[in-house]
Amino acid sequence: MKKNKEKILIGITGGIGSGKSEVCTQLANKGFKVFFADLMAKELYAKDKKLTSQLVKRFGKEILNFKGKINLSKFKEIIFANKKNYLDANKIIHPAVIRYLDTEVKKCKEKIIFIESAIVYESNFDKYLDYVVLVYSNKENRIRRIMNRDGAKRKDVLQIMKYQLPENEKAKRADFIINNNKSIDGLNREIDAFSEILKFLK
Repeated sequence: MKKNKEKILIGITGGIGSGKSEVCTQLANKGFKVFFADLMAKELYAKDKKLTSQLVKRFGKEILNFKGKINLSKFKEIIFANKKNYLDANKIIHPAVIRYLDTEVKKCKEKIIFIESAIVYESNFDKYLDYVVLVYSNKENRIRRIMNRDGAKRKDVLQIMKYQLPENEKAKRADFIINNNKSIDGLNREIDAFSEILKFLK
């Protein structure tokens, strides 16, 4: 994947529970083109036989369901069991996602394209982007959201967090920051303000 001089690629990132998906949904509602890297990965799990084969070779057939497809809950459990599994999974998955994204971006007529990914920096995906936006929220807010949304246990959320780059490190590297520590109205105002900035990007 290479930077496209005719398009502006903007990554939307943030730790688990930061609200980056909500930001992307609102940007999509405003008419912007948004790709969700996690959803693309799930699509590829279902239809990319080469990717499935690579993952089975590394993690074993226990990641498959009775139909021979990736069992997402089991696979997630294995990925976050330890850091080696997490890193190995990313090394296999992200090249496939990037290739898929490259194909889809080339089809787009829109000039500004957003790509949502939790691990923009961890996967070095930022090198393909023109700008990166961090959706920032403090740790306790993020933990609470995930526990409420997924019924997850606190220890499981913390297990995922420890593999992601700390938010303060992301903040140092991001071009823009959208703060999501307040109400939904506060987030809406942040998104509206950012939408105005987009008019001046080149």
